[in-house]
Amino acid sequence: MIPDLARINLEIDRTHKNVLEFITVCNSENSKSSSYEDWSYKDVIAHLTRWISFSADKLESIKNQIPFKDVDDFRKTNREWYAVDYNKELKIVESEFEKAIKKYKAVIVTYGKEELIKNDLPLGFGIDLWRYMIMDGSTHPNGHLLYHYLKRRKYLNFIKVMEETKDIFYLFSNGNSKVYSFVEYEDKAGMVKNRLEELSKAYNDNDILKKVMEGRFNQQVQRLEKGIRDLLRRYKPKTFSWSSV
Repeated sequence: MIPDLARINLEIDRTHKNVLEFITVCNSENSKSSSYEDWSYKDVIAHLTRWISFSADKLESIKNQIPFKDVDDFRKTNREWYAVDYNKELKIVESEFEKAIKKYKAVIVTYGKEELIKNDLPLGFGIDLWRYMIMDGSTHPNGHLLYHYLKRRKYLNFIKVMEETKDIFYLFSNGNSKVYSFVEYEDKAGMVKNRLEELSKAYNDNDILKKVMEGRFNQQVQRLEKGIRDLLRRYKPKTFSWSSV
């Protein structure tokens, strides 16, 4: 089922609420001792603000048929934004987040129902417009909150956000558990694996958590398969065809 603009706005409002709760829950952290490999909660909010604002500007440009320069290397861009935002005061980061959310909601309502299913817009992802709106308005920001709660062992908060966002995560991913793989995050020394194992022992009857564990397993399988493919390519005999590898 394709969500309408009212549903998309509802999910953005939920993201807004979750981020405000995130600030309250994590405000005892020392945001001055973070690094790019280990973000503080303030770094997370600044990162989300950057991408929500970027997405709003892109959607506004597309709607008005104005050329827009997309990001060529998102990892490089993330590092550059992190460096710029690192020394900002929390109240400034919070204020910028509020402005970004407000603009994002204002921009998406300029699109009509028939446009939500378009998949040929210059979004940079080759996905339907509604999925792009949900990605930057819900799954991406809430994914960061989940990861941070996991990292800090704030398991009750992790479960709460996971339960509240499960429907939109499944809708976005067509029910694919890979949406919970945390594949894009820094995972030093197997932290995600260890935390999820701790969680599963405490909440072994939670159906959504089982999906998270399944997503993590799928990620490990993908990495193993990629390693095998890379190895086969490296030692590919010239007398054979490995085009299917």
